[in-house]
Amino acid sequence: MKSKGMFITIGAILIVLIGVFVTSLTNADSSESDNETEQAAGESSEQEILTVGILQTTSHPSLDEITAGSIEGLANHGYVDGENIEVVFQNAQGDQNLMNTMAQSLVDEGADLLIGIGTPASQAFANATSEIPIIMGAVSDPVGAGLVESEDVPGTNVTGVKNQAPVEAQLGLMQDILPDAQKVGLLYSSGEDNSRAEGERVTQVLEDMGLEAVTYTVSSTNEIQQMVATLSREVDVIYLPTDNTIASAFDTVVSEADRYDTPLIPTVDLMIAQGGLATVGINQTEMGEEAGRMAAEVLDGQDPSDFPVFVLSEGDILVNQEKADRLGIAFPQSVLDDATIIDNNE
Repeated sequence: MKSKGMFITIGAILIVLIGVFVTSLTNADSSESDNETEQAAGESSEQEILTVGILQTTSHPSLDEITAGSIEGLANHGYVDGENIEVVFQNAQGDQNLMNTMAQSLVDEGADLLIGIGTPASQAFANATSEIPIIMGAVSDPVGAGLVESEDVPGTNVTGVKNQAPVEAQLGLMQDILPDAQKVGLLYSSGEDNSRAEGERVTQVLEDMGLEAVTYTVSSTNEIQQMVATLSREVDVIYLPTDNTIASAFDTVVSEADRYDTPLIPTVDLMIAQGGLATVGINQTEMGEEAGRMAAEVLDGQDPSDFPVFVLSEGDILVNQEKADRLGIAFPQSVLDDATIIDNNE
């Protein structure tokens, strides 16, 4: 009986020990799982949020579309505002001093990448830093603007999208629509490197076409109304190169040109709905999306100094039938067959 009692006691002790062992294992597994969960949560909360600074030269629908497209392009390639990047947006409203201040502020605040919407904004960034990568959102002459050494091999901390207007196609369209036009007015800002370069290019193309170029420049929006009035009395049609100053006051350009029944051939597609007659226009949103794509690739590790500038140089034929009717201009059927007709309210 003593032996039997001893066996019972030993069995009970073994059961208790086994229970304690199993409980310890369970608690250990649970503790390890909790630690892993806490560690993962900690790593998630500590995920680096990169800062992307965007500086827009001025307010205008075309530049607004490039900005929106840039943010969309970043998101399409894995960099989403509010998730793994913080987009800090500034708009200088055409004020060069303010633009320089804003650019320096974004640099001083430690942005990881900068996007300049327009040539002046890109230049302001380039003047503020030679270290932080800069993406040009829309620059028509990056070499002439001193932003890159060449379009194939930028050689600096700057790369991005070249907004090269299809000048030959635009002037060819102008000649198809206005075959009797001999004097072509050019109006752009004297303070924008991209505009001057494009104006020189347009002048050469017009000379090659046997047409006369009459050029006027403005230093600010305050001069635009008088300059348009003067040009309209001298020329048959006005061509407007890519220019942020003119774009910001385009309603004034249209209003004054309408007083003299002078047709406008703008470079930017959105200006047709604002009162331009016709153009071969580049999609501004697409331009921004390409800038966003390039920005994402730079954030992924691509060196901007050997990242070739992307050139957008083809566009769609856009015509404003309402403006043509008002001016008594008949679009050739050959133009209408390939064109998109834009309404003033679009």
